Amino acid sequence: MAETLRVARTGDIVEVTLDRPSRRNALDKTLWDALRIEGLRLQDRIPRVVILTGSAEHFCSGMDLSADNPLLGEIAPLVRNGDTYRLTEVIGGLKNAFGAIGRIPAPVIAAIEGACTGGGLELALTADIRVAGSGAFFSMPETRFGMVPDVGGTVRLSKRVGQSRAAQLILTGEKIDADTAAHWGLVNEVVDAGLALARAREIAQSIVRGAPSATRQALIALRQTTELDDDARFRLETEAGARALVSGEIFEGLEAFAQKREPRW
Repeated sequence: MAETLRVARTGDIVEVTLDRPSRRNALDKTLWDALRIEGLRLQDRIPRVVILTGSAEHFCSGMDLSADNPLLGEIAPLVRNGDTYRLTEVIGGLKNAFGAIGRIPAPVIAAIEGACTGGGLELALTADIRVAGSGAFFSMPETRFGMVPDVGGTVRLSKRVGQSRAAQLILTGEKIDADTAAHWGLVNEVVDAGLALARAREIAQSIVRGAPSATRQALIALRQTTELDDDARFRLETEAGARALVSGEIFEGLEAFAQKREPRW
């Protein structure tokens, strides 16, 4: 597995750790690909429980907006050419990476510390259970960079917290703390800072004490209840993301980010 993703299996439990601490575990092309590959692998070699977490002090700060992320180099000419068709393909590929995690036929627990923002929050939303350390914070800042949270964010977030609260997070880009996230239903529980992974492991141990077939069938039923009619919603989200990109606003958003200033829209 790529050096940006660590995978450890202990008995029936697999821990998948995003491991780019110098970038707050931001998602570059290599990490996106590694998540897709590992998600598909775990659909074949099925554990009882998967724990998804980040190394060091953060879960994931979202898309790596640094110039050395090859994914940005891939997207830029498509934006300049107004190639909505190819952009929907690229977004669809990123969405499939997260979808591979969400389709693992085992309970997925996200253990969240520090930043859980943008694509990081979209990734956390693929989990069945989310535990946050008290210092965790959450946001969907994509619109501030001329983008849409189009890798499952508009669909999964609104289903978890309701359309109104999802609108507040997505349209303002503001951060909320762990207690607010718990109050909104975005996370299941909040523990002391640094203890999210320990609590996720406790929950995982509780799950594996259940009967394997019963656990899996219950999970299938739970996911079907919440995932009905999502295909059309995901397609609309992907198309919205592509249309936002071809507007060209992303260039001003990224330039402002690099220059540490407010964007001039």
